[in-house]
Parts: sequence; structure tokens; C-alpha cells
Amino acid sequence: MRENPIGVFDSGVGGLCVLEKCIATMPNERFIYLADSANMPYGVKTAAEIKRAATDCVRELAAMNCKAVLVACNTATAVAIDDVRRMYPSMTVVGLEPAVKPCLRELGRNGYAVALVTSATYGSDKFKRLTAACGGRIIGSEQPLLAGFIEDNAGDFDALRPFVFDMLSKYGDAEAIVLGCSHYSHVSGLIREFYGGNIKIYDGADGAVNRLAYCLSAADIRAPENQIGSVRFYSTYKSA
Repeated sequence: MRENPIGVFDSGVGGLCVLEKCIATMPNERFIYLADSANMPYGVKTAAEIKRAATDCVRELAAMNCKAVLVACNTATAVAIDDVRRMYPSMTVVGLEPAVKPCLRELGRNGYAVALVTSATYGSDKFKRLTAACGGRIIGSEQPLLAGFIEDNAGDFDALRPFVFDMLSKYGDAEAIVLGCSHYSHVSGLIREFYGGNIKIYDGADGAVNRLAYCLSAADIRAPENQIGSVRFYSTYKSA
């Protein structure tokens, strides 16, 4: 079991940022990355569609003998992680959530933050509970198009500068930005540029990766120290 791979999945390129942190934190582990291109983007789908896509991904990863799964997608975590855990109660399953709580702890007394999220995350019970506890200091901002634009411009994220700047224009006095979709990490540089570098950006990836490492250690299934780490990439097919 300790030598088995860890499955990481997302609807596309967003989870690659999470995978990069996984490799840096757990260099001896073997990873399988599954991009669910056939169902990209998750954020505009119904809850039933997201649950079906997420459980299908985990079923594929389980079939490849993964010892654990990291749901490297905020939307799939918000909508489907409970279903995944019910299906695989003996598997370590860790999700990705917006870093709302760390952001709230560090906000200035009169400041506010904006959590950029997909439509599905915005409407989820998990996200509503998370922001409701913040007393209005963290504002959810629904972005139905951004993840798809990032996927379509994976070779040239700078092309999204006009869209990102327009998106942020109504939040010019924000103290911090919470990235509520793994895809959004790819435009964090554009977000900093809009604010002239004077912005705090919170990404839940670090917390998710650290949680995964802790869970593997607690279950005594961390890879042997002499194991050479590796990554295998897979993608579901998206028909024309």
C-alpha cells in the first residue's frame, strides 16, 4: 500500500498547481493526475452532474490502485466530496477549499476580502456556511466564465488581462483575494498586477496538500524514503 500512487484530479489544468505543491511536499510519492476534460468546466454544471463526474474520476483512480485521492477542485469538493467519501469509506480523500478562514484571521479591522468562485461553488451549502460565518467581511464573487477562459488560454494567460482587470474593477479597495477555484491560481500574477502588488492572495492548495501529507502519515501509508517519485498524466476525452 505504501508504494501505491496518489490520485489527483481536476476538470483540467487547474489542479496542476496543486500537483506541483504535492510533488514539492512529498517528492517520494508516485502521483496519477487525471484531467476530466470531457466534463470541463465543472463550475457551470448542476450538482448532479458534478457528483457524477467526480465519482467517475475517483472510480478511475481507485481502479489504478490509488491509496489516496486529492480532489484538486474547489467545485468538486464543495458539491461532491461527501458522495466520494461514502463510496470509498476506507480511502483517504482530501478536498480543496477556499482559504476563507486564514484570510479572515489576517484581515485588517476595516478591510474586506473577495472570494472568487465558480457558480456551482457559490451556490453550494458548504460555501454559504463558510462565508456566513465571516460577518460580511468576505464577499463571494461568482465567476461563471473564468475557469473556462483559463482552460482555453492555457498557453497564454496574459491574454486574459482585460477580462481579469474588468472582473476586479468593482473590488478596487479589497484588502485580499481568496482563490476559490484551482484554475484561478494561473492568473494570480494578473491579480497582483491589477492591485499594483498591494494585495494578499489566499490559495487553499497549501492547506490541502499539508492535510494530505498528515493523513498519509497518520494512516502509515507514506511512500518509503528510498522510493523515486513519479507522475503519470491521464485525461478523459472530450468529443467535438
